[in-house]
Amino acid sequence: MSERILVTGAGGYIGSAIVCHLAASGFKVRAFGHDSRFEALRAEAAGDVDFAAGDLLDADGLRVAMQGCSGVVHTASYAGERACRANIPGAIATIVRGTRLVVDAALAADIRSFVHLSTYAVYSTFAEREMPLAETSELLPDDLYGSLKAEAEWEAARANAAILRLTNVFGPGAGLVVKTDVMGHFRNAVATGGAIGTQGGGKQAIEFVHVDDVCRVVGELLGDERDEALVLNIGSGGATPIRDLALLFQRLAREVHGREIEIVDTPAAADKTWPDRYTTIEKARARFPWYPARSLEEGVRAILEAIESEND
Repeated sequence: MSERILVTGAGGYIGSAIVCHLAASGFKVRAFGHDSRFEALRAEAAGDVDFAAGDLLDADGLRVAMQGCSGVVHTASYAGERACRANIPGAIATIVRGTRLVVDAALAADIRSFVHLSTYAVYSTFAEREMPLAETSELLPDDLYGSLKAEAEWEAARANAAILRLTNVFGPGAGLVVKTDVMGHFRNAVATGGAIGTQGGGKQAIEFVHVDDVCRVVGELLGDERDEALVLNIGSGGATPIRDLALLFQRLAREVHGREIEIVDTPAAADKTWPDRYTTIEKARARFPWYPARSLEEGVRAILEAIESEND
């Protein structure tokens, strides 16, 4: 492990967790991205980490950052449909052109191992499809985020990347970022003592994967040299109804913080629901016999234990 691993998007939720995991596992790491969270990441990352502030769209900066690196983990991206819709030109530039520039720089630097983080939104979000979704399922993205990430996969394949189609990633991670998804909303409700909100009875089901499992998969893929791209679904292999998730947060809030949290349900908004989606993870399990290692309850408990409350 004499050469470094470049991690793009190092200040993000997943990127920062990967930096910390790789450094703790003995890798030399170069954290690349905007430096707004670098000071906090320095305090969390125990190991050999250096920092390269830069922009994904700066081709020259990318080439410099890759000097002395043998692997790349590309995490930098707009996260989700809402973020993409808020800045469509920025999302296109970052997800598609940014990935193209990272791949170009990696090929020029003769990078031997490339891991690219994608999403199961490349399969579709709103369409009714046969479940579970397999790596061989046709890509039919029907929102902006999924469409852009599908294009980014084409770019990553040029570097024979390991392409990880992540489901909904959860867990405290490096502690630098609190997500704004359903897990983040439920966590914040517990932190403030407010009510957990569900819609339509919480019947809609979502597939989750623990961030620690994502980090471990990434670490085990680094060092592999491939003659073609490898695509893996990284999820749990099943979907959890939002009602069940709310009840889990409610129970663990009582156990961890001694708080009684109310669950308040409202009618479902038409634009906030989509068919249940879940993936098959047999391909990942065949490659990693331990996978997945972290349970939903274990991860939610860790999220709640990380809350700094007035009672702690």
